Amino acid sequence: KPAEIQHGYVEHLVRYRCHPYYQLRGSGDGTYTCDRDNTWVSPVAGKETPVCEPVCGKPKNPPGQLQRIIGGLLARKGSFPWQGRLVTRHNLTTGATLIGDQWLLTTGRNVYLNHSEDAKPEEIAPTLRLFLGNREQPALGIERVVLHPSYPGAVDLALLKLKEKVLLGEEVMPICLPQKNYVRPGRVGYVSGWGRNAAFAFPNMLKYVMLPVAEGEKCRQYYEARNGSYWVQPVLSSDTFCAGMSELREDTCYGDAGGAFAVQDPSDDTWYAAGILSYDKTCTASKYGVYVDVQRVLAWVRETVAAG
Repeated sequence: KPAEIQHGYVEHLVRYRCHPYYQLRGSGDGTYTCDRDNTWVSPVAGKETPVCEPVCGKPKNPPGQLQRIIGGLLARKGSFPWQGRLVTRHNLTTGATLIGDQWLLTTGRNVYLNHSEDAKPEEIAPTLRLFLGNREQPALGIERVVLHPSYPGAVDLALLKLKEKVLLGEEVMPICLPQKNYVRPGRVGYVSGWGRNAAFAFPNMLKYVMLPVAEGEKCRQYYEARNGSYWVQPVLSSDTFCAGMSELREDTCYGDAGGAFAVQDPSDDTWYAAGILSYDKTCTASKYGVYVDVQRVLAWVRETVAAG
């Protein structure tokens, strides 16, 4: 027991801390004092026990501007720790984006690959396998698939809930959801994926490409001119945006849908998912890829995750 002092008193304090890759929720610093009832109390949180929540959008090796997904750049370990590999029925590989320690965003079309249109999400969930981190990690099971209420008409998006929370680290970390609008023409985002290369073989290495947001009207006119005869038409709506080809004619290709259009905000040095790649059949044959604007669907994402 600490010694008593004259004209003063001993105050008993404890301080909670989180492990690396987690942070205390709320504004307090985790300090609690012992009150008269022998209860630990925080000046910010009261008697509520603190919660450690995932850190998001802080990759250990952020992708470099200078490194130059047909012809994309090889990602370094931990550059895109939110990138998931969703393996659907008959072993088709697509993308998914980690947004918490138990939830991912992907496209509705990804979920329905090799399933009939009338299949129910609860029937599809057990057929999906998800991989995060390095290649040695075991497959993770999907507990729930939640389709956006406007799928398939206007919003090609789905949320995946994992059966168990994943342990975060250098190679597994969620990307942050956007707090403001990053979708302005010319804004550059980074898109990562496992998609096919020019030989139409799925590569083992994660790649990425830097692409600028395109002007919406030009993109709409471009796809209208191509009409329905050309493969699958993308879903274009007020909840989508387009990103253009890079100068090297690199672009996303088959298998990258569900990946994030990741932007770095210099004001807080944090990475945000401004979009989720929906239409990925470009393979340098189309001028634009189409993305769901995450900020436009944020309320639905938050409500669905909160409801569990």
